[in-house]
Amino acid sequence: MMNVEFIPAKASDAAAISTLRQRIWDTTYRGIYPDAVIDDFDYDWHQQRDLKKISNPSFTVYLIKYGDADIGYFIFQHAGSGIWLRSLYVLREYQHKGIGKQAFAILKDYCQEKGINRFACDCSPHNENAMQFYQRMGGVVTKTDTGHENKQEDGVIFEFNL
Repeated sequence: MMNVEFIPAKASDAAAISTLRQRIWDTTYRGIYPDAVIDDFDYDWHQQRDLKKISNPSFTVYLIKYGDADIGYFIFQHAGSGIWLRSLYVLREYQHKGIGKQAFAILKDYCQEKGINRFACDCSPHNENAMQFYQRMGGVVTKTDTGHENKQEDGVIFEFNL
């Protein structure tokens, strides 16, 4: 397991998160998302969206760092009585090193502190690495929506019981 840090994101981290998103989408979703979604990535729009999440108390946003390098980000939302994992992205060269497990430990601790016994996330069924990871973490597919002409619209929902 790598010695990485999960740093609570500040407003000044929104640009780094948006940059990471574009880099990760390029290696993860090329062939799943239309090329234009990746090639014409709107940094300003994504940065503003990330800034809103960072400043919204219902979201918990972490920048994942390895030394001085920004290597991923992790976002979950506490809405009503539920928790929704919104994003867990790690640069490809840092995957399969225990970082996702560390993120899940943080999320599980948060749920336990709040007295919540489950959380959910959505995933592209075409992202095989993520699908396998969520299954290894104990996720159970509770909804599937596939077969769209645009594969970006396909999705599955995983639920995790604590």
